[in-house]
Amino acid sequence: MGDRLVQLRRGCGGGGHAPEVSSTRRVTLILLPGLDGTDIFFRPLLAALPPWIEAHCVEYPVSGPNDYRDLLPLVRNACQACEEFFLLGWSFSGPLALMLAAESPAALRGVVLCASFISPPWPFIRALRLAATASVARFLPFVSRALALFGRYSSDDFVRDRAECWSRVPPSALAARARAVLAVDLRSRLACGVPLLYIRGSKDIIVPPWNARAVANAIPAARVVTIDGPHLALYTNAAAAADVIVDFMRQGTPGRRFDAASPGA
Repeated sequence: MGDRLVQLRRGCGGGGHAPEVSSTRRVTLILLPGLDGTDIFFRPLLAALPPWIEAHCVEYPVSGPNDYRDLLPLVRNACQACEEFFLLGWSFSGPLALMLAAESPAALRGVVLCASFISPPWPFIRALRLAATASVARFLPFVSRALALFGRYSSDDFVRDRAECWSRVPPSALAARARAVLAVDLRSRLACGVPLLYIRGSKDIIVPPWNARAVANAIPAARVVTIDGPHLALYTNAAAAADVIVDFMRQGTPGRRFDAASPGA
């Protein structure tokens, strides 16, 4: 499967949000996934977002180069036709969202980082870059299972979605993206000319809280919000994440009219 842009749709009753009052066009939200590079773990969030948000997920190629410099053109192409859009980068994709924001696209209204980083989330792991091979990446499903059990967020839906993820994404692609994470460093060239929201999980042990502080120190105007949950809080606590995202997008689209009964009104 090559790279592709997936349009994610939801029923009007998704997440309990009422339809918008005005007939204005929807607001686009471009979703950039985590290390898996798929739309799979975005599904609960999509069910919780209101219908006035038109969400699209950029999926990453499962073969070939998967470094940030290789994936940035895919993100750029996904956004170029948007009249106005917000960009959400989850974990692995946070640097990609910031790289695009640094180009100052005129249509960009705001950036959301979720459980992400601007340099390797644990400083000492940078030295392990050469060890991030496909053979090592084969153990990621076992690590994921252990984290879910330890963090007590495993469920039938999560087990199903995790199995689908590992069946779609080969270890070689995961290893390539892991090497990109271990090499990234945006601290000296970070620029974001639009509002920035950082969402972190209260129990995230993969991307600890000092990563959110690093973003806030580099971009003082950034807003940091903590929701209950692990590294996958967008998945396990999608309703809370959606409320925060909806409020942020409302503030970034002045003049729009939304249903007063919806969260963030």
